[in-house]
Amino acid sequence: MRRPAAAAALAAVALLAACSTEQPENAATPPPAVTSYVSPSEVPPPPVEAVVDGDCPYLPTASIEDVNGQRVASVRLGDDEPHPSCFFYRADGGEQFRVRVFVGEPWTAKALVDQEAPVADSQSAELPGGWTGGLASGTDGGVFAVYHPEKGTAVVARTNQQQSFPARAVVEEVIGALGL
Repeated sequence: MRRPAAAAALAAVALLAACSTEQPENAATPPPAVTSYVSPSEVPPPPVEAVVDGDCPYLPTASIEDVNGQRVASVRLGDDEPHPSCFFYRADGGEQFRVRVFVGEPWTAKALVDQEAPVADSQSAELPGGWTGGLASGTDGGVFAVYHPEKGTAVVARTNQQQSFPARAVVEEVIGALGL
């Protein structure tokens, strides 16, 4: 009759061992919890259309004429806030230059720059003060687009010229004029 008692004792010891809170030294410990920040979807803001005639409040028409080498016949503004997009047109009605200043969330500013100067199709661009983005040149014109990751601000300039340096010069002027 000792066998059932011995079996019961062994079962009790095994059960207690299984319920123990102590883990053997060689037991695998679960990995620590990882906390990470996931940014919202990087979706650029919608395009801006020219809706009203007027003067660009932060960029003189003469600056565009000087840097782009063409006379500006008219200027139209977008309805974006706090700084309206500015569209500069030639005498034949064709757009020669456009500037957009976006102020909002950093990931949206980055998405706008990525849309205007996609990494696959552009060269890296940087300006003093932490501005980063891209530039591209081609037969359809040039673009210079940068954003500031801490400010949530982007400045994008497009020119009908095949080089991007007129766009870069205008972006630098806009950042300085607006104190961005």
